[in-house]
Amino acid sequence: MKKKELFIIPLVTLVTLMSLGARADESSEFIIYGNHENMSETSRDYLINCLDDRGIEFKLDAQKNILIQERDNNMAVASCS
Repeated sequence: MKKKELFIIPLVTLVTLMSLGARADESSEFIIYGNHENMSETSRDYLINCLDDRGIEFKLDAQKNILIQERDNNMAVASCS
């Protein structure tokens, strides 16, 4: 009985840590925050400056969409909308 417990506890711990790691990857996925079809050049520049001032990491894709990490979405909405 004691040997089963010694095997099960590390196994449960390993599975838990792996599932938490998978969830962390989901929140770092980049999503479209500013769609190029809905923004003028001035609006895009303002949004880029706001994100930069708040320290929110962003990317511009080939269509000039502004992409941010999903975990930063709430902060970006509260600060730069």
